Amino acid sequence: MIKKLFTLVFASICLLSCQQQPDFEIATSPLDGGRYFIESCLQGEFKKAKFYLISDSANQGHFEQITKNYYALDKEGRQQLRQASIQINEISAIDTSNSVINYQNSFEKVAHKLKVIQTKEGWKVDLKYSYTPEL
Repeated sequence: MIKKLFTLVFASICLLSCQQQPDFEIATSPLDGGRYFIESCLQGEFKKAKFYLISDSANQGHFEQITKNYYALDKEGRQQLRQASIQINEISAIDTSNSVINYQNSFEKVAHKLKVIQTKEGWKVDLKYSYTPEL
């Protein structure tokens, strides 16, 4: 009985240790949080991009649409995005824990705004700001 219990505990520890969290760098500034998110999306590294996203249902919905749009591109379009560079136009601090990054990439050349919020886990992107229709 003790051998079975020991084996079960040992197997559980081994399984839990194999399921490590990804080692992504914590964003220590609004620029880092936004840049890491944008770069990951351009590279098609959506697991990494999701790490820099505030986790709620609205953000998840917008993120799924970004992912679908990326994979809807043909192979050449995705390759051009992976090669694109980020051009930061402006960073505006709303307050000490909220900033807005105005940026574009060298492929699309369309200005986008991205809100970045300071959390306990570093600076994270809030897509609700970018996708909420203006009144």
